[in-house]
Amino acid sequence: MICSRVPALGKVYVVLDPDDTDEQNYAMLNQIFKPDPDGSVRIFSKNSSAGVTPLEQAYAACESNNNDVIILDGNSTHLVTTGLAWTKNRIHVFGMDGGNRLTQQGVKIELTGAVDSAYVLKVTGVRNSFRNLKVIQSSTHANALNVIQFAGEGNLYENVSCIFGVIDNLGLTTSAEALMGEDAGTFINCSWGTDVLLTSDARRVMAFDAITGGSADGAKSNRFVDCEWIIMSSDANAVLLKIVDIGGAKFLNQLIRPRFIAVKSTGGGGIAITNAVQSVASFVDGSLVLFWPVTANCTNGCDTLTANVVIGGAPVFGAGTWEGGTPT
Repeated sequence: MICSRVPALGKVYVVLDPDDTDEQNYAMLNQIFKPDPDGSVRIFSKNSSAGVTPLEQAYAACESNNNDVIILDGNSTHLVTTGLAWTKNRIHVFGMDGGNRLTQQGVKIELTGAVDSAYVLKVTGVRNSFRNLKVIQSSTHANALNVIQFAGEGNLYENVSCIFGVIDNLGLTTSAEALMGEDAGTFINCSWGTDVLLTSDARRVMAFDAITGGSADGAKSNRFVDCEWIIMSSDANAVLLKIVDIGGAKFLNQLIRPRFIAVKSTGGGGIAITNAVQSVASFVDGSLVLFWPVTANCTNGCDTLTANVVIGGAPVFGAGTWEGGTPT
């Protein structure tokens, strides 16, 4: 199965949760994946003496540009001790949960505690691929403002979701599940945000912005296919996708069949939001193009700060749906 997805195959590393020693496959996989003849370990199932988790050990073992593969067991949560800075290239990560889930992927990667890290995962490498993963930011530290920071080039994300697991920073305008500064990334069937925890300020679920270590041009030349942006907010000024400033995006960013959803909840405090999408004044260096977009519980698709936001395909008219014709 792996060879069909990664024809030029490097080494394969298997990652198990140390808490799953009672599972049958834990013992079986430890027996099967013996060290390579050169002595390289192929399975990671225990924290190191320094507390480094199996996922962090597997990443350290990978060789950049070798098309190595990391397989994550789909039974448990894979913890990281701090944000994982993914600087290596051409590594392919598979969550072994059967695949094709839009939400509640069987493979979870999580940062917990009160760790001072702005992200769970920050990707600055090129042409990596990530499939079947749920990434959760559960650090309660005030600096834990993002789940994933996308700052690489040509990376692939398929059936990946990212959410906050705690409410601590959902009242900050600077927080966003996805900080998007990717160059020519491909995003397929991904889910951003949550309908469970309440946002209480005018924050954004995805922010297009330049990221340290990534492209100085911010998000550019990206493709989003069949993705969803979700929020439950008590503040109508919250936004699902926002270009932060004129340096936040460039060239073409294309969204195909995007779904923008604000969840209304009388008991939970969720209300309709005013705009699903916002550009920035004087944005002239690129276009945010949305083909066949739909919204729910958003008064407007994009009624303010509309610079270079373009709708392609006929949007649906009606209450609570994309306001066709604004912008053009």
